[in-house]
Amino acid sequence: MQTSLVSKITLRLNKVQPLTFIKVFIFTLGGVASCYQIYNMALIDALKSEIEENYIQIYSSIRRFGSFYNNSSSQPHQQGVYDHDGISVLVRQNNVEVKELSEGILNLSEHLDQFALGNIWTVAVLENPSRYAYFHPLRQEYQESFEDYSIDSVSTRIIGREGLAETYRSFYGCNLRISEPYIEDASGELIRSIFYPIHNDKKLDAVLIVDLKESHLSDIVARFNATHMTVMKVNERYSSFSKAAPLRCSNDEDYRIGIVFMDVLKSALLPSLLLSVMAMLILNLASKRGRSIHTDEMTGLGRRDFFEPKFKRMQEFSLLLIDIDHFKQINDTYGHTKGDEVLKECARIIRSQIRQEDVAVRWGGEEFVIQFKGMYQHSLYDKAEQIRTAVANAPVSGLPVTVSIGGISLKETDFATAYKAADTALYQSKNRGRNKVTIS
Repeated sequence: MQTSLVSKITLRLNKVQPLTFIKVFIFTLGGVASCYQIYNMALIDALKSEIEENYIQIYSSIRRFGSFYNNSSSQPHQQGVYDHDGISVLVRQNNVEVKELSEGILNLSEHLDQFALGNIWTVAVLENPSRYAYFHPLRQEYQESFEDYSIDSVSTRIIGREGLAETYRSFYGCNLRISEPYIEDASGELIRSIFYPIHNDKKLDAVLIVDLKESHLSDIVARFNATHMTVMKVNERYSSFSKAAPLRCSNDEDYRIGIVFMDVLKSALLPSLLLSVMAMLILNLASKRGRSIHTDEMTGLGRRDFFEPKFKRMQEFSLLLIDIDHFKQINDTYGHTKGDEVLKECARIIRSQIRQEDVAVRWGGEEFVIQFKGMYQHSLYDKAEQIRTAVANAPVSGLPVTVSIGGISLKETDFATAYKAADTALYQSKNRGRNKVTIS
């Protein structure tokens, strides 16, 4: 059944002129792409809000670690590298009191994963002074860098550089910082670092660092696009429309959410194609329905019930009545299928012999009526002879077929009178032996 439906659709589309379809498709594509562009533009602010809310959730999770840190107990450690429940602890001196932070770092990492979409690169806690540090995970480059730190490196290299020395004064502002994107030297990963200083009594005790892949921002946009069926991008150079937005707690330049029109166009292609196909099918069906109202399905000539009321409103006629000779005998001898073929072929020949402005109607059974526009009696006779000869001179569906024709040319009369006169002329042609023309 599905194959049959596809075949029908394909057959109908094959009848559509390619140029017409191309015009409809281009028009539809322009409309769909414009609407889709507007739709994307309307949702940029919603995406900005989602990005901001995502970072607020990340920052809130990070800030809660401060309470865990302040309430953690300490244990003495000797110099070395330790594994605490999958969290690495790097101790630089002997007999150092090391806070037990592994559980908090694990919980923080798990909670961050809900919002970071798998883009957490590293979570680290650097003690101040720099006698020990937690890393999750501990990469070789981190171990080497930390061992090269001086005891006050956390204060001088991070807090001073990021301007975090007195963030404890910020009740509602940004008491943490997120860096600009940078490439980590050893791994080559493009990341941003979030620095959260932990103060007690105005003294810096430690810095929590969460390294976030820069792809995090793009992943939020991709998730938004998948949910809302949009095609927005972040920091795209070739956007046809874009809006700037600040990244909360960052000193970096604003990021930009943009729309690339080529992406809009690509996304609009398939819907436009489907809409164009549907439009052409509807037009084709409407056209077919329109033709079926005034066109006989078998012969392709006009329908009597459509044209007879029109004829009845006319007062001037150049009329031919055409009847296929011995048609009943053809049906009886060769069957109705062959009879139908003869009807179709005769109708085709009649159409080929008349002008576009003339009206040919299948009047009933094997009888046809032709109304000519502006044709006088002598021309009407010549046209009737032309039709009769065209039918008689070539086999019709493999059979020798002839027609009898009667006609009239009258002014200031009604259709009933004109038809009766043409019908009388037709019977004269039949009485004279058929395959004749009589014009009265």
